[in-house]
Amino acid sequence: MTTFNPNNIKPASKSTEFNKQGNARSAKDVLLSGIDQQLKLFKDVKAEGRRWFTVGKTETLLTLRYSNRALVLKDGEKSVTVPTDQFESAMAYFKDQIGKDAYKDQLATMEKANDERKSKMRSTRASKKAAKPAT
Repeated sequence: MTTFNPNNIKPASKSTEFNKQGNARSAKDVLLSGIDQQLKLFKDVKAEGRRWFTVGKTETLLTLRYSNRALVLKDGEKSVTVPTDQFESAMAYFKDQIGKDAYKDQLATMEKANDERKSKMRSTRASKKAAKPAT
């Protein structure tokens, strides 16, 4: 057993492994992992999780989402339908398109809006905390 040195304690923000800014996932990464999750949910109807799709009799309605906002997928629409038996192939197609940066501009806009929202929420919380009377 090694001896503990208190000088090794440091804030997480100074850690290369756990620094949130250093490990932040891009909108593209979040969307790609979201598609993987949707494929799992599609295969297991009993699994819990928010679904980006609705299965109909012969077709499935789907959206792709980042930060609770849907991407425009085709002809200016955020929702598209595919034959249910082709849902997995459609998701693989969208995953490939995202990998090729087909939705790069939309994701950049959404990521910027998300960062602005986070910043605003942080400043609002900080100002409310500062305005609280000491008890």
